[in-house]
Amino acid sequence: MKNSKIVRKSLMITMISLTIFSCKESNCEFEIAKNEFEVVLKTESKTDSLSMYPSFVSKKFLDSTYTMLFKEPIQNGIVKFKGDKPSHPVMFDILDDNIGLSDKFFIDNGSTELSVSFLNEDTKVIVSDNKKSKTQKEYELLKREGLDSIENLRSKADSVDERRKFSIIRDTLIVDFLNENPNSYVPLWLIANYFSFGSQQYNKLYDESMPLFSNEIKKTELFKNIETSLKEGRDFSIQNKELSLKNIGLADVQFKLSSLNNSKYILIDFWFSNCGPCLLEMPKYIPIYEKYKGVGFEIVSISVDKSSKIEDWKTIINEKGFNWIHYLDENGVETKKMNINSFPTTFLVNDEGEIIEKNMTSEKLKRFLSLKLD
Repeated sequence: MKNSKIVRKSLMITMISLTIFSCKESNCEFEIAKNEFEVVLKTESKTDSLSMYPSFVSKKFLDSTYTMLFKEPIQNGIVKFKGDKPSHPVMFDILDDNIGLSDKFFIDNGSTELSVSFLNEDTKVIVSDNKKSKTQKEYELLKREGLDSIENLRSKADSVDERRKFSIIRDTLIVDFLNENPNSYVPLWLIANYFSFGSQQYNKLYDESMPLFSNEIKKTELFKNIETSLKEGRDFSIQNKELSLKNIGLADVQFKLSSLNNSKYILIDFWFSNCGPCLLEMPKYIPIYEKYKGVGFEIVSISVDKSSKIEDWKTIINEKGFNWIHYLDENGVETKKMNINSFPTTFLVNDEGEIIEKNMTSEKLKRFLSLKLD
């Protein structure tokens, strides 16, 4: 019996020694055993330190128990980030305070080696082949299948209509990938990212795609938080809202959609007088409005101009010939309550106050009205 205990103890010590030796050789086993991840970053950045964020998405989507920010010094061109192993794959950005954000990348756990030059504003992330996580490989596959090229075209688009068109193509590509890969965290993080940069406005395609995710992903805080935000957007209705605004003569008014009960379709347009994209889009409404204003169509433009810009607001309306209904939400007080932070933002609603579509292009609006009102 005594000899048996000695043999078992000797075997245990040998196994522990082999495990530690193996982990030192590969890093991966040892890091996972410690419930940590490590990112080893090579860089030519001229700053003293770099930061790593969870994809710069809205904090409301993230698990509040997880560290939001990692910041470490650069030593001989190397930065090492360490932290507790996340409960699921996380999409990160690297931030150089002088250059900005890097491309995105994923870590699951264990050790990841990558490089981001930041020299001459080069923000491309290169992940070592032997250190790529499963999720990183999925992300790179999606980028090769068109995500990169679509985003490049979208960034070069000259008009709001073009950007929206490429956004729809991009979102469709993400949902198609999700349909084929329901257990991938790549679509979930991309939805969180683009939803954040879209000022968290309702996205019907994203909303309808959420049931496609696997049961494992549906248990995460990230999924639950995104789903809740999408539901809030789905339930958004302007029908019963009463907004404290000013009319073009600067008199106080309480605007309700029900006051336009002679209109079958109303375009609610949120903008401001110094908004370049707004001023590119709004002239396209002029011929549409002239054709359909007497047969059931109305436009209500609500400006969020600051108090100091009120005269600019009035001047632009007159000079541009925007001859529909205008209200001023001075300093954007009411608009902020509705979580509208990007401009232009438009809602086409029917006479029941139901949203038909958000950010409908002028061409699509023209086709829609021709079918409904011609």
